[in-house]
Amino acid sequence: MGASINENMKLREEKKFYRFQHLFLRIRHGLLFLTLRNILVKFGLDIGIYFWVLEGTGTILPPTIKGNTEDYDFIFLSHNDIKSLGNLHFLNPDSLIKRNGNGMKVVGLKNRNGQVAAFMFIEYENFGYEKRNFRLEEGEVYLSNMYTYQDFRGQNLAPYLRHKSYEILKKEGVTRIYSITDYFNKSSQKFKQKLKSKNLYLFFNMILFKKYHKTFKIKEY
Repeated sequence: MGASINENMKLREEKKFYRFQHLFLRIRHGLLFLTLRNILVKFGLDIGIYFWVLEGTGTILPPTIKGNTEDYDFIFLSHNDIKSLGNLHFLNPDSLIKRNGNGMKVVGLKNRNGQVAAFMFIEYENFGYEKRNFRLEEGEVYLSNMYTYQDFRGQNLAPYLRHKSYEILKKEGVTRIYSITDYFNKSSQKFKQKLKSKNLYLFFNMILFKKYHKTFKIKEY
């Protein structure tokens, strides 16, 4: 049996040429410092600065997809959908399937051909980030790992997916939606600014050889 559409797309994402192209795009879009940080991590030194962000509070016009919105469905991803995502650098499908529906959900946009074009995670329980534990109270969630496949970029899918998640979460009774934005990730900052997100705190963290770690709150907005 031939490979599925999502499997073919996954193979393109994992090719060495794609990884080189991805590096070039990161630098071109102002992610040079973030790229350098990722290189230092390989040598055991992880130094980061990140914002703790409140989302979903601003009044904005709902983002629209460039093209036909009806070509995409907003869905909670099934186990089979998750298996099709592939081993991206931040994702292991097997471990994700174990957590899906157990304190965490995966939402995404699927096109008419059955391809998952974009996805992200919703955390409903306490979680850890860069060795720091974050506590979520009742009615609070955390959004992470927004990802759009290369074939679907440039269509405004990320803001559309994010806003759709706000709508669903508010129906669930969620009152506060949080996320984290890396200080050097200008693309992510612009994306969240379009959605009228608010930076609440700025943190500095340092991790040495994945063992020694320290986090400081350096600014409150």
